[in-house]
Amino acid sequence: MLGYILRRIGLMIPTLFGIMLITFTIVQFAPGGPVERVLSQMKGQGDGTLSRLTGGGGDLGGGGRPAGG
Repeated sequence: MLGYILRRIGLMIPTLFGIMLITFTIVQFAPGGPVERVLSQMKGQGDGTLSRLTGGGGDLGGGGRPAGG
Protein backbone atom coordinates (compact mmCIF):
# COMPACT_ATOMS: atom_id res chain seq x y z
CA MET A 1 0.00 0.00 0.00
CA LEU A 2 2.84 2.39 0.82
CA GLY A 3 4.43 1.65 -2.55
CA TYR A 4 1.20 2.55 -4.33
CA ILE A 5 0.94 5.88 -2.50
CA LEU A 6 4.58 6.76 -3.21
CA ARG A 7 4.14 5.84 -6.87
CA ARG A 8 1.03 8.07 -7.14
CA ILE A 9 2.82 10.99 -5.48
CA GLY A 10 5.82 10.41 -7.75
CA LEU A 11 3.60 10.62 -10.83
CA MET A 12 1.83 13.70 -9.50
CA ILE A 13 4.99 15.83 -9.60
CA PRO A 14 5.74 15.48 -13.36
CA THR A 15 2.03 15.86 -14.15
CA LEU A 16 1.80 19.16 -12.28
CA PHE A 17 5.04 20.35 -13.89
CA GLY A 18 3.65 19.53 -17.34
CA ILE A 19 0.40 21.38 -16.65
CA MET A 20 2.32 24.44 -15.44
CA LEU A 21 4.58 24.33 -18.50
CA ILE A 22 1.64 24.15 -20.91
CA THR A 23 -0.18 26.99 -19.12
CA PHE A 24 2.95 29.17 -19.10
CA THR A 25 3.51 28.55 -22.81
CA ILE A 26 -0.06 29.46 -23.73
CA VAL A 27 0.06 32.69 -21.70
CA GLN A 28 3.42 33.70 -23.18
CA PHE A 29 2.31 33.16 -26.78
CA ALA A 30 -0.95 35.06 -26.36
CA PRO A 31 -0.92 38.34 -28.29
CA GLY A 32 0.15 41.25 -26.16
CA GLY A 33 1.14 39.28 -23.10
CA PRO A 34 -0.26 39.75 -19.62
CA VAL A 35 1.80 42.83 -18.68
CA GLU A 36 1.01 44.72 -21.88
CA ARG A 37 -2.68 43.88 -21.47
CA VAL A 38 -2.80 45.34 -17.95
CA LEU A 39 -0.88 48.44 -19.03
CA SER A 40 -3.20 49.06 -21.97
CA GLN A 41 -6.24 48.75 -19.70
CA MET A 42 -4.71 51.24 -17.26
CA LYS A 43 -4.01 53.71 -20.08
CA GLY A 44 -7.52 53.44 -21.49
CA GLN A 45 -9.45 53.99 -18.26
CA GLY A 46 -9.70 57.77 -18.56
CA ASP A 47 -10.38 57.99 -22.30
CA GLY A 48 -13.87 57.89 -23.71
CA THR A 49 -15.74 57.21 -20.50
CA LEU A 50 -18.28 59.98 -21.09
CA SER A 51 -18.94 58.90 -24.66
CA ARG A 52 -19.43 55.30 -23.55
CA LEU A 53 -21.91 56.33 -20.86
CA THR A 54 -23.89 58.76 -23.04
CA GLY A 55 -23.92 56.66 -26.17
CA GLY A 56 -21.36 58.73 -28.03
CA GLY A 57 -23.24 62.05 -27.94
CA GLY A 58 -20.86 63.74 -25.58
CA ASP A 59 -23.23 66.68 -24.95
CA LEU A 60 -25.43 66.17 -21.93
CA GLY A 61 -27.18 69.56 -22.29
CA GLY A 62 -29.49 68.61 -25.14
CA GLY A 63 -27.73 70.36 -28.00
CA GLY A 64 -28.01 73.92 -26.65
CA ARG A 65 -31.82 74.02 -26.58
CA PRO A 66 -33.78 74.86 -23.44
CA ALA A 67 -34.96 71.88 -21.44
CA GLY A 68 -38.63 72.87 -21.45
CA GLY A 69 -39.24 73.63 -24.99
